[in-house]
Amino acid sequence: MTCNSIGGPSASIALEELVLCGADTFIRVGTCGGIELDVKGGDIVVATGAIRMEGTSREYAPIEYPAVADLDVTNALVQASKDLGLTYHAGVVQCKDAFYGQHEPQRMPVSYELLNKWEAWKRMGCKASEMESAALFIAASHLRVRCGSNFLVVGNQERNALEMDNPMVHDTEAAIKVAVEAIRKLIKADKER
Repeated sequence: MTCNSIGGPSASIALEELVLCGADTFIRVGTCGGIELDVKGGDIVVATGAIRMEGTSREYAPIEYPAVADLDVTNALVQASKDLGLTYHAGVVQCKDAFYGQHEPQRMPVSYELLNKWEAWKRMGCKASEMESAALFIAASHLRVRCGSNFLVVGNQERNALEMDNPMVHDTEAAIKVAVEAIRKLIKADKER
């Protein structure tokens, strides 16, 4: 199954209700903004884990519990990216609730916190920023279902700030193809077990 939404609350509702219908494997397909300088517009990011800088996951688990993608789903997404010949990056992504907190942090009353944490994510090698994976990974862990995520990188504000080439890409077809190919791989592997 794939699901896409705007933020953790609606994504976790979709996951919960699809689990009630019998679904057991989820891939979140969507967009992200690059953070590391080598993550460019048009690339694919496969999340291995997610920084829980959002609120939904806190209603499932204490903040110390990590938001980690399912290994089989992650491996299938990475292999699909390779098989399709796409430029991809696998690693930790940052999840937030406020889109403009990322894009205009200086105008927010808590700018000191947003800017300092953003710097920490950069220093830790965070690949990209998006809005759903942390909630989905935590909810999936609780419900004992498989969940992974992959994204099209729209652009990279760090590259833009340094006046580096910063292609802007909005066509999510490549990310969708990665998810479909990953699902094929998972179905095949499940049948062989």
